[in-house]
Amino acid sequence: MLAGRYFAAAADYGTSLPSQTGTALRIKAAKAFARSNQLDASLGQLRYALDEGFRNDLLLKTDSELQSLANRPDFEGLLHDASRRAREFAVTHRNAESAKLEFGDVERFWTAYDLAKHARSSAEKATIFRAHYLAPGTPGLIDFFRIKIESAEALVAKIESMPGYYASIRAPSLTARELEKPIRNGIARLLALYPEAAVPDITFVVGRLNSGGTAGPAGMLIGLDIWSAPPDAPLDGLSVGMQELIRNSALKRLPFVVLHEHIHSLQVFAREDTLLDMALAEGTADFFAGLALPEEEKPYYYRWGLANEREVWAEFEKEMSGKDASRWIANQSRATSKWSADLGYFVGARIAEAYYARATDKAQAIRDLLIVRDSSAVLKASGYGPK
Repeated sequence: MLAGRYFAAAADYGTSLPSQTGTALRIKAAKAFARSNQLDASLGQLRYALDEGFRNDLLLKTDSELQSLANRPDFEGLLHDASRRAREFAVTHRNAESAKLEFGDVERFWTAYDLAKHARSSAEKATIFRAHYLAPGTPGLIDFFRIKIESAEALVAKIESMPGYYASIRAPSLTARELEKPIRNGIARLLALYPEAAVPDITFVVGRLNSGGTAGPAGMLIGLDIWSAPPDAPLDGLSVGMQELIRNSALKRLPFVVLHEHIHSLQVFAREDTLLDMALAEGTADFFAGLALPEEEKPYYYRWGLANEREVWAEFEKEMSGKDASRWIANQSRATSKWSADLGYFVGARIAEAYYARATDKAQAIRDLLIVRDSSAVLKASGYGPK
């Protein structure tokens, strides 16, 4: 019950922000209240979320933590409203050419960066970034700040610890707009594969080297600090795994990255807490991005995984029912030459690839991989498991 109250209070503060970031907290509050059997409070938070712009009807239908509400008549009304909002959004967001690509936050970051050079302390720098980067930022930046950056102080600390790196990415990050056409072409190919897909807004930001991309209520969020490093960027201070990630990242990879995050915006998992769930979510995003962009080179961890597939699968099979993804996803700090980072992405992509290859109805296979009620059933139906 206390968790529900805390999330609800945080969401109340979120209503003052120019974004839907508070809706994510409303859903967390609703789940927490449902877990403690406070069903009226749970329904109340869902109603707030819809009033604030939430529209993911599939999540409401499939999330296991909300199923205690399923027989409530008022829950049916919430589902109806969410479905209507989803349809209305899809009608106006199914065109690759008119999709919103927002680059303004990148320019605001460098404005704040220049101003902060004259600050006398780290605290003053943080104040400058709050005033000149976050405060005038887009809804996408606000989401990214909440999900990944976390605080202006953390952002300043990262910049101060790697001044040469940030200086090296400035010019490339400001050329990201030049990739708008190939990004739109990639979205168009994805829509050809899955015509009912909506296209959320896409916001490009500069963060603190802990995310190349994620998704939030505002849409797709792309961290150009990961993708803008030139070949000679100084990487001292980064883990071996993060250095490998950045060396294998390039601005030309943005279409693939955007499509990966686009898939995340379309996915619905009934559960998402086991390693198998998480790997399938990430791997499916990679697989469909590759399906839409077959000319793109596969991610570096895919090459490593193929070369060591039997060993990788044997280890994954032991752990896939657990909830610890620390060896498999976003584990750059632990990666070595003997164990690549992000092998969970690789395994998930191989499962999705096998499932799609076996399917006679490819359109239905796409739906099955995007709306997953049982990851174990998907794995079994895929037939994946290197011998």
